[in-house]
Amino acid sequence: MKISAATVLASALLLVNLVWADADEGERIAALSAQVEQRPDDQDLRLQRAWAYLEFNQLDLALADVRAAESLGDPRKVAYTHGVLLVRQGDYTAARPYFDRYLQAYPEQWSALGYRARLLRDIGEEQAALADYEALIRLNDALNPGDYVAAARLMASVPGRGVDDALALLDRRIEQRGPVSSLQRYAIELETERGNYTAAIERMAELDQRLRATPQWQLDVAELLLLDTRSDEALSYIAVAQEQLAAGRKTAVNRALMDRAGRLREAALAPVPQGGGAPAPAAVQ
Repeated sequence: MKISAATVLASALLLVNLVWADADEGERIAALSAQVEQRPDDQDLRLQRAWAYLEFNQLDLALADVRAAESLGDPRKVAYTHGVLLVRQGDYTAARPYFDRYLQAYPEQWSALGYRARLLRDIGEEQAALADYEALIRLNDALNPGDYVAAARLMASVPGRGVDDALALLDRRIEQRGPVSSLQRYAIELETERGNYTAAIERMAELDQRLRATPQWQLDVAELLLLDTRSDEALSYIAVAQEQLAAGRKTAVNRALMDRAGRLREAALAPVPQGGGAPAPAAVQ
């Protein structure tokens, strides 16, 4: 398998970070500075020190190394680091061309792709952001759940895609990794927003057992049951939550949940309005 220059550089930077993970700021930067002094024309060393400065939020010093590195070799190798620096400075508009330049040279460098995806999302270019997220998902099977949720949120909102595509993405990942709570939670949110309360309730039952043992979960299910006009079933979940809360500590969170349980119980016991339909409970928290 051919290994790209971008992958080699990224691996080198990761190795440096691991080696110096336990070192303090002064030790790490001093060691890199000693190497730079011995080899001032080494582009990779300049980049390693730039990343160290970035990690310790010394942005002016990082920029000096980035500019030096750009003059010492192919500036495309430095473009990713320069883009990250500009993002840290809050200049997203200036950062984007650097990520574009880097990814044109190294299109499969997934960490740069992830940075650009988040940048595009944050500046409102949702179609382009989604394209980057989908490429990222194809390249890296070890992405954290937050990247899948971000991609699904974009899918649900951009023209030409929609909730079905977003749910399909989440379900593929859930099938691969098991019932990851953050993925399933967003799937529940999507099902609820489109009024498919039965599907949302079924997904609630697939959440981690530790979550299902909490009064929060009982009340979330009760609320969905109320939205699905199943008041009698909702009352049983509310009762379980109230018993758990009565037996637990009187914290501010538990008092808020007890208040919510009371409101949901009132909604469940309220007469059904003429014309059908259930009383609208408070939004699922």
